[in-house]
Amino acid sequence: MDDLRKAIFETRRSIRSFEPRQISNVDLHEMLEAAQLAASAMNEQAWFFTVIQKEEVIQELALLATGIEEAPYYNAPTVIACFAADDAIAPVEDCTLAIANMMYAAVLNDLGTCWIHSTKEVFNNPKYAKLKKACGVPDGYTCIGSLAVGYPRNESPKPESRKQNVFSIIR
Repeated sequence: MDDLRKAIFETRRSIRSFEPRQISNVDLHEMLEAAQLAASAMNEQAWFFTVIQKEEVIQELALLATGIEEAPYYNAPTVIACFAADDAIAPVEDCTLAIANMMYAAVLNDLGTCWIHSTKEVFNNPKYAKLKKACGVPDGYTCIGSLAVGYPRNESPKPESRKQNVFSIIR
């Protein structure tokens, strides 16, 4: 594995403390392009992404998800939610691959990310359908997950050792 790829995989960490400054439009575009380039079942590309940079909306999502304004987004200035078409072949897998691509694109731009699972609890609750619609999500889409995105406030955490003996190779 070449040094650049190795550096990306070895340096990506979940970041849980962000600077308040907003990410650049160029960095955002690169992350979204990486999401679109992700593999998907039968090349269906049955996803939809909502980028939220309005602080009040992020706080509302946090409050609805946890009852606390700053949690679970760690004060990130950008949240990207990934939705999949309800009739997609492999919606969870497709969105997971797209989110992973965005995580690695973020590393290339010195951005931090953290997968936020609780966003789906808000967007998939019929009680909050108006919020989902206000965020531009088409009918027939379910939230799979989201990313908190921003500039890390502190140094990235040191990597924990990787589990060993997790492969079986049959030849």
